[in-house]
Amino acid sequence: MKFAILGTGIMGRGWITQCAMTGHDVYCFDANPDMLAGVAGGCDKLAATAAKKFKIDEPDFVTNAAKKITTYPDKDAFIAAAKDCDVFLEVIFEDLKLKCKVLADFLPQLSDKVVFWSNTSSLDINPMAEAGGRPEQSIITHGMNPVPLMPGVEVVPGDKTSPETVEFTRQTLLDMKKAPFLAPNIPGFWVNRLLVPQMLDAVRLLEQGKIQVEDGDIGLNTSLGHPQGTFKLHDFVTAPTMLRVALQMYQASNDPRMYPPLALMRMVKNGEFGASSGTGFYDWSDPRHPKPRDLSHYVISTAEDMTDQLK
Repeated sequence: MKFAILGTGIMGRGWITQCAMTGHDVYCFDANPDMLAGVAGGCDKLAATAAKKFKIDEPDFVTNAAKKITTYPDKDAFIAAAKDCDVFLEVIFEDLKLKCKVLADFLPQLSDKVVFWSNTSSLDINPMAEAGGRPEQSIITHGMNPVPLMPGVEVVPGDKTSPETVEFTRQTLLDMKKAPFLAPNIPGFWVNRLLVPQMLDAVRLLEQGKIQVEDGDIGLNTSLGHPQGTFKLHDFVTAPTMLRVALQMYQASNDPRMYPPLALMRMVKNGEFGASSGTGFYDWSDPRHPKPRDLSHYVISTAEDMTDQLK
């Protein structure tokens, strides 16, 4: 099969690698040339990690996957390559207006048979489906990060998604060695509807001075069996993504639990994005041994503390 993938950030590279590892031809484009330039190295690293985790004993596994990937720095060349693809997968950041604008531009130029997948983690599929002009062939496939290592994929149909599209998507994901499961088209779907409030509550408790990064993560790791604590997960998701997802979910649901904590906003403003920037809830100077940071300067106990945070 042929996959056209729009967006080559962390999640985009995950999907590119997954498709290529399972034998599909992948055409990819990103409006940010720096992101696009990092595809080859990023996908090679992901494929090598997946091979090690799943004990894939094929000497040319990473090389063969790389051969399936073609990047296009030119938008028109990408569209030309994508015209007769089987799946068009959008993996750009969580901004519904931007997604709809991009989809209204790209999808009408493709063959009528192309199925549209969105990797959104929280947004309503219906506006995107209408913007792209093929609501019956539009569906959400929300992969977990990193996609090649995490089998779960939320499959979220829209109001007009056809049963054929649902079944095609389910079977294609199964063939790609994923574990698809149906989820409701509500803010955050199933996984983030449960996970995001928990992650935001952790930041609020830190902001109140009730917990520290190291203790919080040790507690969840050793008591609930989490492979990593919530603060480390924050750093992998990145603060900007958490902020966007939380705000989108709050706007869609009016649920006060979804409103982003001030500390999270402040971290984004200060460039403390997490593992990708080298600093977040952890110091990632040594990526193999990240050190929990002292974030007591983000604790708010008085009105003066709060106004100081806004400076």
